[in-house]
Amino acid sequence: MSWTNSFRAAAAVATVSVFASVSTSFAQEEASADTELNIPSAAAEKAFETLVRCARLEGRAQVLKPRAQNWEDAEEGRGYPMGSSFRTEADSTAEFAFGPAAKVMLEKGAELATHEVELGSQARTVVLKRGKIHLTLPLKLADGLFKVLAPHFACVNLAGESMFSYETTNDGDEVVVRCVTGKLKLDGANFSVPRMGAANQIRIRTSGDALFTSIRGESGDSHVLLDKGMVAAPDGETGEVRDVAKTLEYVMSPKCSAKIFRRVAPVGGRMCVCTMTFNAAGEIVNRFAFAEGRSSINSGELVKPAPDAAKKAAKDKDDEDAAETIDAKSANDGDEKKDDEGSGN
Repeated sequence: MSWTNSFRAAAAVATVSVFASVSTSFAQEEASADTELNIPSAAAEKAFETLVRCARLEGRAQVLKPRAQNWEDAEEGRGYPMGSSFRTEADSTAEFAFGPAAKVMLEKGAELATHEVELGSQARTVVLKRGKIHLTLPLKLADGLFKVLAPHFACVNLAGESMFSYETTNDGDEVVVRCVTGKLKLDGANFSVPRMGAANQIRIRTSGDALFTSIRGESGDSHVLLDKGMVAAPDGETGEVRDVAKTLEYVMSPKCSAKIFRRVAPVGGRMCVCTMTFNAAGEIVNRFAFAEGRSSINSGELVKPAPDAAKKAAKDKDDEDAAETIDAKSANDGDEKKDDEGSGN
């Protein structure tokens, strides 16, 4: 009886050992196959960590934790909860890591805030407060996972590297947005930049009452969509007239600009908008005005399009031909007059 029990125990141990060996071998082969096929692991796919870690500190930086009253000195290597604010001294820089390949560099005298996130949420948001920040994200980061906010616009769908410089002015604020690599989308009141690509840079200035916005191109060509209000348009199939939102796509090359003026109507309280665009030479290209949500109050395009080069060249040639004809006629008249005077003598 004792021998039988011992045999059974030995057989069970051998079976478990064989199963463990086979399982380990299978797991190693599976991991090797995943590596060969470049299949990312769950850890590699995770873009952001739960805490924001102070990755590098040169000088002094401070942290204001959620619902805290006082700022405290940041410590290199320490993690801080989302919802914290971070700032650097005038002679210091600091780098904070959101994940393995996601970090933000605060230049000297910069400040930003982060939004708290719900449990399990993958999205992250930072708010510009002052100074320059350099943001680095994975190039293939999915849309909607990272957002940069300013008082009058939002940058969404960020990926790659981008830089932001935010400063308050006497009458509002000014922001420089630069996409170094990758992409980003920018949304503001009455305007949008669907995609900024590598080396694109624009400057946005907004008045404190948000009734004026200036957008200026500084590097690359950015396609800016400007609201043109509502217009009444018939449906192609039913013929029913409906209000349709219109936009103007304007290429914001360096030194080109758009200016948006807003005013609340004294009657009805609707926002009235007047937009003008200018080319690099400062010449007005577009001008239109509308009341938000009212197709009956819309000026349409007010700038007459300039004649194209071919028409201008043809007109110049006609003018030259006419001038030559007049000169030739004048010369002929002069010769005839001289002949008549000679005959009289």
